[in-house]
Amino acid sequence: MDEPHLSIVIPIFNEEQRIKPSLVKILDYFQNKPFKWEILLVDDGSKDQGITLAKETLHNKVEFRIISYGDNKGKGYALKQGVLASRGKFILFTDADLATPIDELDKMLPWFEPNADNSGYDIVQGSRKMNGATIERHQPWLRESMGKVFTWLSNNVANSHVSDVTCGFKCYRREIGHRIYAAQQLYDWSFDSEIIFIARKNGYKIKEVPVHWHDVRGTKVRLIKDVVRSLKGLLQIRINDWRGNYSSLDSKLASFESIVTDYPEN
Repeated sequence: MDEPHLSIVIPIFNEEQRIKPSLVKILDYFQNKPFKWEILLVDDGSKDQGITLAKETLHNKVEFRIISYGDNKGKGYALKQGVLASRGKFILFTDADLATPIDELDKMLPWFEPNADNSGYDIVQGSRKMNGATIERHQPWLRESMGKVFTWLSNNVANSHVSDVTCGFKCYRREIGHRIYAAQQLYDWSFDSEIIFIARKNGYKIKEVPVHWHDVRGTKVRLIKDVVRSLKGLLQIRINDWRGNYSSLDSKLASFESIVTDYPEN
């Protein structure tokens, strides 16, 4: 099969209210794009009809795959499966709610290309917190404040050095994304910090770009519980690094065993 230019990875957990409108927007956006692309939907233990609606929406419109493993294992685990199954030259991770509109991708892909100043970036990710970003609808005050605290801790404990750790709109060169996610070990809210830590440790170049963003109600985050767990995760990142778990990325990639993937007829 021809290699896609872009793979889009979307974690799905009980998204029947949001997935169809989001997929329609994605299909509309890519309708006139001059390159081949694919969608990978990772079913993280959904109990609703979201995956069925997704199949109906995508059928005969684009090459897509469903990855399913039964139990809810967390967004980080879902992304690991989706990224490592991706075949595109570039891999985009986006949340199912499209809180960052899909057309913001136009701002990201050019940064992978070499120019007079550098040889191109390895990772390009959206930021809601840098100059030029536009927030149409803010998160509730407590959640937004906790996110800022977590970003500060992530920058100081896990050496993230980015303005926005948890924005759900990130793009990778395939070979870089595969190496990084093969070494990933954390699957709760702290996985974002771990991914950036692994990238920094191995010398990969990260570019942040300001994006348009709006809060979509109905988050699956259990604020206090997930924040406490994620703070523990930041410390676990340091322990994992001390144990050497974030080195020799190619050997970790070689040993990764992917989840069985369902290829629907389309």
